[in-house]
Amino acid sequence: MKKYLFDTHIHTKEASSCSRVYAADIVKRYRELGYDGLIITDHFSASQFERHGETYAEQVQKYLSGYRAAKEFEDENFHIILGMELRFLENDNDYLVYGFDEEFVINNDLTRYNDPEEFRPVVEANNLIIFQAHPFRIGMTVTDPELLDGVEVYNGHGDHYSRNKIANKWADLHSLRKLSGSDFHGNITLEPGGVYFDEYYTDSKQVAKALKEGKYSLKIFEE
Repeated sequence: MKKYLFDTHIHTKEASSCSRVYAADIVKRYRELGYDGLIITDHFSASQFERHGETYAEQVQKYLSGYRAAKEFEDENFHIILGMELRFLENDNDYLVYGFDEEFVINNDLTRYNDPEEFRPVVEANNLIIFQAHPFRIGMTVTDPELLDGVEVYNGHGDHYSRNKIANKWADLHSLRKLSGSDFHGNITLEPGGVYFDEYYTDSKQVAKALKEGKYSLKIFEE
């Protein structure tokens, strides 16, 4: 049975100040790598949004610009899906969130939440799913597993040591869902990550449901 490969962790130059590649070139590169689509997870945080404009309305439009730019190169064989890398006010931890659309983020300022505990009711009420990104990278704080749906056990960002093997063991220890992604910002310096879905999904809500139901497998490079 055919599987559909999506990278779950992508940053565009349009919307993430740390990224060095525009959406059009990212899509071209991943098509050449044989992927079936991308989940654009540009940074969503108060500190990032300060660079995006004075009002939340302006800021969220900037956040959406990378996704929208990538979406212009979508076709029936390559889909672009909306996600985010969310950071709360309490520390520098990052969280990958899926299961929403443009209208949701336009109408809900998620930059104001202090921590995962405060945000958890939002996850439950809106059928979202939340994974801690690179949880054992230097500078990260381990989050209470009860507040998460899963953790990123493979992060392909070669400029950081994400301790992927420790993250994988942590997921096993606490029976957390696992996620793999490239954390793409520019050149791929490790093997790119991602997930193989059992079906071809076209929006973030479908992705969240598949991740919750375990209808996927991981693309992982053994370091």
